[in-house]
Amino acid sequence: MMVISIGQGTHGFTLDPLCGEFMLTHPNIKIPARGQIYSVNDARYYDWPEGLRKYIDTIRQGKGQNPRQYSARYICSLVGDFHRTLMYGGICMNPRCHLRLVYEANPLALLCEQAGGAASDGQMRIREIIPVKLHQRLPLFMGSPEDMTELMLYDDVQQLDGKKYDV
Repeated sequence: MMVISIGQGTHGFTLDPLCGEFMLTHPNIKIPARGQIYSVNDARYYDWPEGLRKYIDTIRQGKGQNPRQYSARYICSLVGDFHRTLMYGGICMNPRCHLRLVYEANPLALLCEQAGGAASDGQMRIREIIPVKLHQRLPLFMGSPEDMTELMLYDDVQQLDGKKYDV
């Protein structure tokens, strides 16, 4: 599926292999106001700031603003995790200063917002951040508007320690 926006909604197109063209299959995608799935690399839990750990612990237990317990779904592919969030709601995030503002965060934030969602670096709306460098990196949080509003109440959600991981 190819998802685009020209500033008037978010629309999904699926490749039709018979004619070799993308067909509009998901017009005017609307992200649900709240989901029940969160997507983040849980293996880094103990490196996260306290606010993010509290948020994840709260929604996992069903003790947040949504009384239902959230499930983790993380495939380590930003596009795949975001697509699921766009279609089913919830929140996907990378709390580290890892993603590039200009050509990763901004395009996805546009798609998210045009579908009725929200996108932030954990403190500020992504599309309000003025780039100071071409490859400027930042944390990225995107998803359902109610989930994003709840996340922002926890303040300390950005992992800004600059820790590098050996793979």
